[in-house]
Amino acid sequence: MSERGFGPPPAQAPAKVAAAVAFCEALLGKLGADVAVEARETAEAIGLALTPRPGNAVELTAALVEAIQVLATRVVNPHGEERKVVNLDVGGFPEDGDPVVTAMAERLAAAARRMNQVLAIAPISARERRQIHVALVEAEGVSTRSEGEGLFRTLLIVPGKTPGRGGGA
Repeated sequence: MSERGFGPPPAQAPAKVAAAVAFCEALLGKLGADVAVEARETAEAIGLALTPRPGNAVELTAALVEAIQVLATRVVNPHGEERKVVNLDVGGFPEDGDPVVTAMAERLAAAARRMNQVLAIAPISARERRQIHVALVEAEGVSTRSEGEGLFRTLLIVPGKTPGRGGGA
């Protein structure tokens, strides 16, 4: 169990996936967007690909997608138990993370080691935070963790990790 008393997310949560898809379709429909929503589930998250259909008049800006993502995560996890994060992607599912974010993670880790200081990174999207955590899980001499909630969630890169220990969420 985590420090909040909740267990890990379920490996499969079809009800949460269905709720995420239904919420996004309904909200986007009310906004006047003509968008197809496709779902993929992993052990940690629910991925939703938003694909604008021909004639869609609503621009899926980063701010709009991030806001829908936060709301969808809250909808599928009303009480926080067995939390499953919802990640939205526009135009399909990315096969790999953004190489720019991975390169940035490596530069930040090197800076934290060189300066021997904790680096606080904010604000970035939940997807980018996760990608940095994953990129640095095996990095020598640093660990990662996130603190705060919602828009104020901050990624910390901490020097002095014990070799062979991963970062945190």
